[in-house]
Amino acid sequence: MALMPGLQINIGQQLKLTPQLQQSIKILQYSALEVQQTIEQTLEANYMLEVGDDLLEESEEESLASLNEMANETTVSEEAPVDIEHSETIKDDIGIDMDWNEVFGDHNSSVAKSSSEDYVSAETYTSAEESLFDRLSWQSDIYPWDRNDSVLAAYIIDDINDEGYLESSLEDILISVTDNESGLSIDTSDLERVLGIIQQFEPTGVGARNVQESLILQLDSKAQNPFVVTATKLIEDHFDWLSYHDTKRIKKVYGLDDDDLHQVLRLIQSLNPRPGREFSSSESEIIIPDLRLRRSSDKWLVELNTNAFPRLQINAAYVDLTSSLGNDEQSKKIKEQVIEAKGLIKSIQSRGETLLRVGKFIVEKQREFFEQGEYAMQPLVLRDVAEHLELHESTISRATNKKYIQTPRGTYELKYFFSTGVSQYGSADQSAIAIKAHIKELIESEDPKKPLSDNKLMSLLEEKEIVVARRTIAKYREALKIPSSSERKKLNQFKL
Repeated sequence: MALMPGLQINIGQQLKLTPQLQQSIKILQYSALEVQQTIEQTLEANYMLEVGDDLLEESEEESLASLNEMANETTVSEEAPVDIEHSETIKDDIGIDMDWNEVFGDHNSSVAKSSSEDYVSAETYTSAEESLFDRLSWQSDIYPWDRNDSVLAAYIIDDINDEGYLESSLEDILISVTDNESGLSIDTSDLERVLGIIQQFEPTGVGARNVQESLILQLDSKAQNPFVVTATKLIEDHFDWLSYHDTKRIKKVYGLDDDDLHQVLRLIQSLNPRPGREFSSSESEIIIPDLRLRRSSDKWLVELNTNAFPRLQINAAYVDLTSSLGNDEQSKKIKEQVIEAKGLIKSIQSRGETLLRVGKFIVEKQREFFEQGEYAMQPLVLRDVAEHLELHESTISRATNKKYIQTPRGTYELKYFFSTGVSQYGSADQSAIAIKAHIKELIESEDPKKPLSDNKLMSLLEEKEIVVARRTIAKYREALKIPSSSERKKLNQFKL
């Protein structure tokens, strides 16, 4: 039977990202410094975009009226939020002039007056250097992961600190993954396998959970050395002997003479206990807060940092010139630059509105933290914010990564306020950060001659109505780089 050609109609839905949406997503993901650099580059290339003059002084009545009007406009947008990553269009009614004083979260948010003189150009900052995170991410990008492993690798790399060590346990990372990645079925063995691959990345020894593991990983790369096996066994079984310089016992147990002992110790001393240090910048990290938090009466007010960006506007003279030109090539080019300039202004405005909404929710949720400290940190995950603001989790992730808020307690990355909840028996969940703060406080106030065991810490926490298992306390103690009670006792005796 011969096949006959024919036509067939299929109905379906497809999400397409317009250039404006793609730019908005990119701007939202950028840090404040990266947005500054983007603005500088656009100002150089696009003569339709310019930095506006200083804002004119307003009377008190005009300022209050303007504030109330803008707050009411933002309330409307709260009822019909726009998710810039999952919307098909963005309204094209972009004005030719916009500044940060036009962006308000609600009546509890405020924005200070902006001046172009307060803006600090990105040219005054030093160029960025490759960080450990960038190095590991690059290696992960070129590794042939399958889809699920690629997600796990991103979570693991994000948890590796500047020293090169994994800060959280695999169990905590598993909780974070399952909380934020719906439909992903994994267990700790999957994380262990992916971590094993990351531990083969450069620098050697990265991704370890403690110093011993990092040193052993580095020894694995020196297999040609005849003393590697002995050094590895010594670190695995009797690492404390190295701390106490117990050379007599080392020689006796491992059958070493003075020359062999010297070679083993020399090999171990050649290792780097902080493998991530080589990627640390010699200059201080530049942090530009996107948000500011201040207290007014009994309220916490969140505002955009208006000094982070210049006041942008379209060059009105060129706009008038465009209307007088015909449809020639020059007029077409000018119109394209107007669209590009308006798009950048709109993207920065959308970024500010999203950050204000996210920042306000975090402050409301973590109000007790700002008043009492780490002990009062509440459990919070991306899904909580996404559901409350009716945005996608990926939007919240981008809005909190490399975004900082300046508070009376210090400057924090927005991601800092996200902490998994630890289930308890018959009481509200506690955040991991709060439990760690209590453990640290108890250990710092302990009697050096009688350090608190994990069981004793568990009892003392129960008195504070924090009921967690002993293994959880041990896990958090290790995450804080605090030795066990027996090791602390030995160290205290050594100090005395």
